[in-house]
Amino acid sequence: MDKIKLTQWERKKYGAYLEHLRKYPDNYEYCVLPHYEDYMETAKTECVQMGDCYAVLMKQGDHYVLVAILFDIESEVTEILEWLDHTEVRCLTPTTETVIVRDASEILDEVKFKGQPLLLIEKGTQTFLIDPEDLNEVTEAYDQYNKINNTGLAEDVTLQTD
Repeated sequence: MDKIKLTQWERKKYGAYLEHLRKYPDNYEYCVLPHYEDYMETAKTECVQMGDCYAVLMKQGDHYVLVAILFDIESEVTEILEWLDHTEVRCLTPTTETVIVRDASEILDEVKFKGQPLLLIEKGTQTFLIDPEDLNEVTEAYDQYNKINNTGLAEDVTLQTD
């Protein structure tokens, strides 16, 4: 089990994120859908790079769902928690119509994977309009990066007690 030490203020601010953070031998995984492996139809994930992280997608029916975000193992846990507090990955339903992106201050990255818009945004209060037809389709580049996720290798990241 990976233990980290946080100040009282950091515990209050980031505690909810820590509950969904797991450490693997080669990365950290923040579970957008906690315990997704227990109720998704397949164990196969597809990973698409968005900035310095990877969006982990799983097929659910006729579309993909964002289940987790992967971070490099070299990342400090506090950096990941800070990132989660200020940044978000959004996986939108396939569409050809203009998408309204609310609660953002900036769109950091935007692509399409198998026709679904994927956005990396900095959280904020502004609204943006995105035309999905203008997004770069990255499916061919990332089809090779699918994997079976062995959650048995995961360790919880917990707070160190004083």
